[in-house]
Amino acid sequence: MGRRKRKQPTYKRVKKVPKIFTCPNCGEKSVKVENIRRSAIATVKCGNCGLTKEVIVNSISEPVDAFGDFIDIYYADQELQRLEKRVEKLKKDNEWGELALSYAILSDICRAKAAEELENEEGVDMEEVERWKLKAEKYKKLEKDAIGQLDTLELEKGIKTDEESLFSEVDGSDMKKEKKIDDIFDDPGFLEF
Repeated sequence: MGRRKRKQPTYKRVKKVPKIFTCPNCGEKSVKVENIRRSAIATVKCGNCGLTKEVIVNSISEPVDAFGDFIDIYYADQELQRLEKRVEKLKKDNEWGELALSYAILSDICRAKAAEELENEEGVDMEEVERWKLKAEKYKKLEKDAIGQLDTLELEKGIKTDEESLFSEVDGSDMKKEKKIDDIFDDPGFLEF
């Protein structure tokens, strides 16, 4: 007599968030995040090459978040160069929204570089710190100018209206009129399928 074969249960593997990461300096999988729950500053440390950096974390941060911030700091110079090249291209194409975002990121990177110079153990070069601060202020000003250009471009095209005519129909545009809740419930086609 033959028995019925039971279907073997299949188990789904649940991927876990890693706690040990690959070092960007030496390439070994030996980076660990310490003190993430005890304070507002976590220490990211490589066990192989000794690369250490302290990053700011909040109460809900996980080790992967602290490692992500560490990687951003480690590659800040390369990101700075990449964004400066991208800015030139965006200026030629008049992409004001993307340009404003790029300037905001550049400003943040420059402020982080100034803070990094202040933390330097070998001695603080105040000229370098001031140079990074001035660069950050310059990018912040350029960001405001790009946002202003974007606003004027949208007003010219009729995409955005001024504050008095917000939600009103503009001739030649696809903007819709504001509907009131009573108008929706009074509509005879409301809730008909």
